[in-house]
Amino acid sequence: MKKIITTSIIAIALATTMVNAKDKVIGTVDGINITEAEANKFLTAITPKGKKTILFADLSKKDKDSIVKNLAPGTLIKAKALKEVSEEEKEQIIANYWMQKKLADFKATDKEAKKIYTKNKKSYVRNKKQLSFKDVKEFIKMQIKQKKLVDSVMKKAKVVISK
Repeated sequence: MKKIITTSIIAIALATTMVNAKDKVIGTVDGINITEAEANKFLTAITPKGKKTILFADLSKKDKDSIVKNLAPGTLIKAKALKEVSEEEKEQIIANYWMQKKLADFKATDKEAKKIYTKNKKSYVRNKKQLSFKDVKEFIKMQIKQKKLVDSVMKKAKVVISK
């Protein structure tokens, strides 16, 4: 029993050490922690493809200070947004973000867009002037991609209407 308790204590201590090492606080902004993990994520994002990412721990004091100062505005904005945005708004933002990511998986050709433009030409008017295909092509292509995404989501969906 004593062995189990000792092993458990060691495991908890190791786990805590690993979490603390990962979440080492490297600075704060208005009392909000900025962690080494966030700095490393930032460094990875700004490192050109094919280049080796430099870790925060390997930077000079001057560069570390610069990274913390660069992370501060985003940290504050994120904290304020999380505090001020309602749950309903968060859900909508997440849905929109997901949709934008998924739209990249869908393609719309000029031919598809031209077909829709020709069929609905009268609806593409601004200030009583007919818009050219060139003026609306990207808008129509986005609509096509959105429809393809919605169709793919709904393809396997089971909609039940309550009585």
